[in-house]
Amino acid sequence: MPPTYVASIGDAENPLTWSGIPYHLTEAGKKAGLVSAGLPMAVDGWPRRAGRVAWNLWQAATGDRRGGYQYSRGFLEALWRGQRQRVKGARVVNCFPLYAPSVVADPAIEKWFFIDLTLTQLFDYYLVRSSVGRRIAADAVQREREGYQEGRGVVVMSQFAASDVQQRYGIPAQRIHVVVPGANLEPAAYARWEQQREQSGGMSAAAPDCLRLVMVSTDWRRKGLDRLLRAIALGRREGLRVSLRVIGNARQDLPAELTEQEGIEWLGRISKRTDAARFLEAVADADLGCILSRYEAGGSVLREYHALGLGAFATTAGGMPDFMFPEASAAVPAEATDEELAACLVALGRDRSRVEALRAAAWRRRHDALWGASVSQLAEVMG
Repeated sequence: MPPTYVASIGDAENPLTWSGIPYHLTEAGKKAGLVSAGLPMAVDGWPRRAGRVAWNLWQAATGDRRGGYQYSRGFLEALWRGQRQRVKGARVVNCFPLYAPSVVADPAIEKWFFIDLTLTQLFDYYLVRSSVGRRIAADAVQREREGYQEGRGVVVMSQFAASDVQQRYGIPAQRIHVVVPGANLEPAAYARWEQQREQSGGMSAAAPDCLRLVMVSTDWRRKGLDRLLRAIALGRREGLRVSLRVIGNARQDLPAELTEQEGIEWLGRISKRTDAARFLEAVADADLGCILSRYEAGGSVLREYHALGLGAFATTAGGMPDFMFPEASAAVPAEATDEELAACLVALGRDRSRVEALRAAAWRRRHDALWGASVSQLAEVMG
């Protein structure tokens, strides 16, 4: 097997790069013998600033929107310049949808992709197109298509992305593979947490008179914290007994009539990396983990909930169905109204046996939500 490297924009061995996905893929891949190293891909300091300034000036001078430098040929060539010789004769798993054109054209580099969305989905589904120049967007999508055609395989994180790669980019189904990423949890801290839980009997004790919810979010608008708070308020009018713990959100950004409800605990940001034990305990002490996204590439937090033995209360937006275990989830349509969300919560609050069944299913499959399982699937795909 040739050496295998993980690439992204940034250092793939830095846990702060792209939500930690390249880092966790690299670390789990090393442990499994699949990955040799993560590539330190960076164009830092003055060269990157100067390049971006020049790019934006050129865009403005030619009558196009500023923005999109990271998709340009020049930036990507600079990004790969220091790595091209290193990866000759090797295999690369790129977590970004574009390689430098010189890398795409090099037959000595075995090219794979591991992406959550195509650029077309990023531009349109995530409404990014308005901040990217028209010409660079069109050119980037064309180069993305060429990269997929020249690459060995396109690994995507959901059927949502797989359908786009096949239908809009014309890549044959047999070269497209779905591998859902694992929970981005610090492995050593998780192992200690799991050992402690197993010694005390496994799942946390049930609270039969109260539905305990938790939501981890740094983007409350897209991930629907406001929807959850309104649903809780409506549910309480129907007699729902519920508590909610919120991790990662600024309380002051939401209307007071939502944030000042009884039973809402605001913990602020807790680092999964530097304060891992606290994060694990704060999330795991709940029945259901929530994410009510209006649009979503996947929702890695669902894997974190399941890895900690929580059921999920989530929408089916975008790629989210692939990230949740069906038997451990109460799923609702992305377009569900506040009243429909409240009705689902009320039904769960009145049926504790179902809540316990969701939790038990997650606990049984918790290891399937970890990066070890994802890397095993990736190794099988790549052969």
